[in-house]
Amino acid sequence: MRLFGRDGISRRRFLAGSAAATAVTAASLALSGCGEGKEVKDTSGQPQVVDDASQIIDVLDEYKDADLSIAQSGEWSLPLGTLLFHCEGSWSAAMMTPESAASPNSIGVLSLANGRLLTLIGSPTLGRAYSFFDVRSASGVFSWVEIEYATLSWTLLARSFADGSLSGDAVELDHGDSDWEPPCFTCTGSSVIWQKMPSTSGSKTSEKSHCYRWSVGDGSSSEEIWESLGRFATSPRVSEGVLTIVPRVLNDEGTYYGMTAVDLSSPKFTKLDQLVLPAGVRPFEAVYMGDSFAFSIEASYDGVGSLGNMGTFIGREGGPYAYLSREPAACVAGKGTRYLMKTRASHCLIDTAEQTYALLACPDRALDYGDYPASEGVTDTFVTYAAVKDDQGVPASVTARAFTL
Repeated sequence: MRLFGRDGISRRRFLAGSAAATAVTAASLALSGCGEGKEVKDTSGQPQVVDDASQIIDVLDEYKDADLSIAQSGEWSLPLGTLLFHCEGSWSAAMMTPESAASPNSIGVLSLANGRLLTLIGSPTLGRAYSFFDVRSASGVFSWVEIEYATLSWTLLARSFADGSLSGDAVELDHGDSDWEPPCFTCTGSSVIWQKMPSTSGSKTSEKSHCYRWSVGDGSSSEEIWESLGRFATSPRVSEGVLTIVPRVLNDEGTYYGMTAVDLSSPKFTKLDQLVLPAGVRPFEAVYMGDSFAFSIEASYDGVGSLGNMGTFIGREGGPYAYLSREPAACVAGKGTRYLMKTRASHCLIDTAEQTYALLACPDRALDYGDYPASEGVTDTFVTYAAVKDDQGVPASVTARAFTL
């Protein structure tokens, strides 16, 4: 599949887009020093209604088609049904097909160095009534959710992890019943970060939502990072020590979502940056990369400006915004000024410094949706996985690939 601009390139749009692109590039490069003493950005906290076309850099109109500039570092064939979740480091968490009839699935990790797929827990710790629901890992922690589908009761657990092995006992971090959504969560270093939100139906719909952190060695104690009057709009994402969450904001004025970058190294979880979307606009994904938000909008909203259009954006309050006008499917990943965005059956690699885009094609005989990114945010290794068909056209295995950024 090739990507083409919709309206061609006029001289006015090219000049306006180039100027805006330069600003986006400068912002991205300025971010490099953010890891040491993270800078708090000035923000107004006001909804960003963008009506100025020069503030939107349409990648398919303004950028050049280029050759792919990332190298594949590994490719492995995995059992059909394997799902991968790569938060950081050299291991990817994996949800796998069962090793026996005693459990519908198992969980473990995939080594990105040699492709070894290791089962860490073969059956749910809470008994046969439970199933594994979700899993994540990082360099020092392995975390998962077990659920009893008959009652929708769930429990979030974690264990210490290092070099492909677990140690210590499982620690229960949180639990809930059908009144509470199974948590959206992620791992970073030796910490687990999760959101506890009321279900959209049940007896707790008016309860507040909370974002928590637990670290290996904290016993059963966790600390609250953020509280939202309503449900968070996206899963928590961590990139270079910065947590991105999307709580409800401006609650006295209407339904507004504020993409919020939080410094995890700060004792009080300092807010580094925030971008408030127009009224009613709910982001599909959001992650803070460098000093910009990479976020996507799943549907188009009328009468709220350009940030209500379907697609993926890179920018922060005040603009400009690089924009890919394709239906989003996953969280953005990348490194430096290069961003990988999932399209229908491929990944679009955008370089805001070079003002280019290229396509990363899916493996041969992949299903219609191609391969799916396991990685998120800033990463040295971009991991994908795809269900692929055999010579008879029947799905037979999963192809995992790793690319060096």
